[in-house]
Amino acid sequence: MTPQEWHDGEFHTKTREQFDRGEWPDACTRCEQLEAKGLDSQRTKVRADGTRYVRNQYGPGLSHFDIRFGNSCNLKCISCFQMSSSSLAQEAIEMSKAGVQPLHLPLLDDPNFNWASDETMKRFENLPIREVYLTGGEPMVVRHLPKFLEKLDSSVVIRFNTNGTIWNPIVSKMLKRFHSVIMSMSLDAVDKKINYIRYPSKWDEIEINTQRYAEFCTVDITPTISILNASYYNEIIEWANSNHFRLYNDNLLLTPDWLHVKNAPDELKKNYKLPELSKWADEPADPKWIEHFKRQITRLDSWRKIYIKDYLPEVAKAYELN
Repeated sequence: MTPQEWHDGEFHTKTREQFDRGEWPDACTRCEQLEAKGLDSQRTKVRADGTRYVRNQYGPGLSHFDIRFGNSCNLKCISCFQMSSSSLAQEAIEMSKAGVQPLHLPLLDDPNFNWASDETMKRFENLPIREVYLTGGEPMVVRHLPKFLEKLDSSVVIRFNTNGTIWNPIVSKMLKRFHSVIMSMSLDAVDKKINYIRYPSKWDEIEINTQRYAEFCTVDITPTISILNASYYNEIIEWANSNHFRLYNDNLLLTPDWLHVKNAPDELKKNYKLPELSKWADEPADPKWIEHFKRQITRLDSWRKIYIKDYLPEVAKAYELN
């Protein structure tokens, strides 16, 4: 299937038609839920300048790409799923073999799948590419990335969604020839807190890499807001401001439910300082998800030999996990 065939397929055609009719497309539940709460969504952010959806802009010759090479990733973030992290998928298999229930089911038959190949890369040749958004998994571990970047014109806008743990000198050197590179850093906490939330991150390495990227890229900070970091969000704001990095507050985790901010104990909700969280904080938590959180974290901490009380003490206290 070519990129054009993918774009013109039944699913995307239906989505555009629903947009035209002013309806919420089936695939847009995240934005719909956020906007129902009066919060900003990716849709409202994109349309902040008054841009409207014009269907005839999408003709032959695709120019903007959202490329997800596969699930290859070096981290096992608590809020993630196996489809987005090969490391998490492999851990789930190992836990299951040991008789320990993993965070998420079902298990993947192939824990590390990769859609990138020489054939895939060839499909992008001779297309009028103006902008690419690269994510994963973790795009910095994809072996086809240098070859892909090599074929792009220096005028192409490059956007990355990266966890910031990897400094690839080859890729970094290649990126310096592009006029516009944006690094969106998935930074859910500062200091040792991120070592737990995005296990097995190392904060010192992330901080160094972020400053390195800032020398030749525009750096954005794009946290995923969940129960794990909502109480500490001011620390992220202060760090981003002190480094003059742009911060986006619109990436609220909606699933799994046991990590959704609305299902936090009241003791934690009192610490929510971000205005975007006030409406969720007023909603009553579902007790079953509070108990589910305790079971999941207890089981995971025991497996990883790293304990929430040592990294997120306020969260641990609220859940009586001390």
